[in-house]
Amino acid sequence: MKKLYILFALMICSLSFAQETSSIKGKILDGEFFNEPLLMASVTLDNAAHSTQTNFRGNFEFNDLTAGTHNMLVQFVGYEPIHLEITLKEGEQAEILETLNAKRPVLPSTTNVSSTSESTLSSLKLAVNKTRQ
Repeated sequence: MKKLYILFALMICSLSFAQETSSIKGKILDGEFFNEPLLMASVTLDNAAHSTQTNFRGNFEFNDLTAGTHNMLVQFVGYEPIHLEITLKEGEQAEILETLNAKRPVLPSTTNVSSTSESTLSSLKLAVNKTRQ
C-alpha cells in the first residue's frame, strides 16, 4: 500500500512539471534570385540566445522554446536584415516564410561630387601657379 502512495505521488509530481514546449520553423527565400531558397542565412532568436543557419533548402528550426514573445533576426551578407516578433502559445509550432532582398547601394549625389571636384581643381590651380612663380 505504501508503494502505491509513492507511485501515485510521483505521477502527480511528474505531471505538474511537464510543460509543452513550442517551436519555430521556417524557410528563407532569396528575393534577388527568383525566390530560390537562401542557404546559410543567419537566423538568431532572442538576441543570440538561440541561433542557426538555413540549410540548402533555406529551412531552419528552433525547438524546445518557451511560450511567449520571441524576437527573431534574419540576415545574410549583402541583404537587408529582417526583424520579426513572434508570439508562441504553449505547444504551438509557428511557421515562417520570409524573403530577403539585396541592399541598395547609396550613390552620392552629383552636387556633392561636382563641389568636391571644383575644390580639388581650385587646389590644383593654386599649386600649379605657386610652382610657376
